[in-house]
Amino acid sequence: MIRIPLSFNPINTRALAAVLQQYENKHHNLIIDNCEYQFARVVGVDHAVAVNSGTAAIHLALLVAGVEPGDLVMAPTFTYIATLNPIRYLQATPVLLDIEPQTWNLDPGLLEQALHKYAHAGHLPKALIVVHTYGTPALISEIINIANRYGVIVIEDAAESLGASFEGKSVGTFGHLGVFSFNNNKTITGFGGGMLVTGNQDMAKRARFLATQAREDYPYYQHQTVGYNYSINPLAAAYLLSQMPDLEVFVQKRRHIYQVYRELLFQEIISQEERTGVRSARWLSAFLLPKGNNVIKTIATLLKEGIETRPAWNPMHRQPLYQNSAVFLNRNADEYFNRGLCLPSGTGITEAMQHEVVARLKRLL
Repeated sequence: MIRIPLSFNPINTRALAAVLQQYENKHHNLIIDNCEYQFARVVGVDHAVAVNSGTAAIHLALLVAGVEPGDLVMAPTFTYIATLNPIRYLQATPVLLDIEPQTWNLDPGLLEQALHKYAHAGHLPKALIVVHTYGTPALISEIINIANRYGVIVIEDAAESLGASFEGKSVGTFGHLGVFSFNNNKTITGFGGGMLVTGNQDMAKRARFLATQAREDYPYYQHQTVGYNYSINPLAAAYLLSQMPDLEVFVQKRRHIYQVYRELLFQEIISQEERTGVRSARWLSAFLLPKGNNVIKTIATLLKEGIETRPAWNPMHRQPLYQNSAVFLNRNADEYFNRGLCLPSGTGITEAMQHEVVARLKRLL
């Protein structure tokens, strides 16, 4: 039985009930409209489109970016598979990039190298997906500058990083399009759900059109484009609305959790850096175990003691589904998969639980 879960958020039924009461006997679309409006305000962007998952939001972002069969789309290899699968939905071709060691995110040097190679071949990628891993922002300013020089559309996968920022600006708002996730383990959750954000009105309008079965503006049901059933559930939107006022509290809690781990484990392990001007949301407190430790064995032992942990992302170039993809490596992703461990980070855990996690972990190092 799991006593200390990886990322558990207590359910606030009173806050949810208060939101639902505001919409009693009103059309459920009003809940979704307000959810989009409030979220756009939270992250500081003009347009937000609520959908039923972060994966759906990535799919829509690629569609809106004009990705077609045969197009190249670049993405980091060190990520969850949901970042890449929508590329395959469109029969496009993923190009994988390794990570830099400070933030564990896409390496700008490899991005420059890859874009130079494809530009020379006359086949530049249509889009680039940038992931902000475990809540820590990528080197987004450098990445945006490089992509802009080559005319590549940037999509930010901010599924793990709501509440993170660079120089006071929210991640997910630097590129042409940004994507957030509200899965049940995220900082705020709808027990499912996602959000696409953009500063471009036409992109937002197109995404909303495609997410609602691409119904044309006729007094009857008329369709001339393939659309998708990607609308968010109104109850999910309501639960998101109930949590938005407390987002900063939740982020501060996760940051505090990380800091406690950092202090208790300072001599043993290293983690993602928070550079000047950067604020990490610390969605998960992720660390590298000393060389020679068996991460999978450590996870199994902790689980027997009721503590849920996770390995770092298994790089996409090691996955059977993507092992034949073009890839630009520096071997950081392989190293971090072999040594990376994510510790319990949900807002429901206490410092006493953290002390227990660390005590049991230290016995295994």
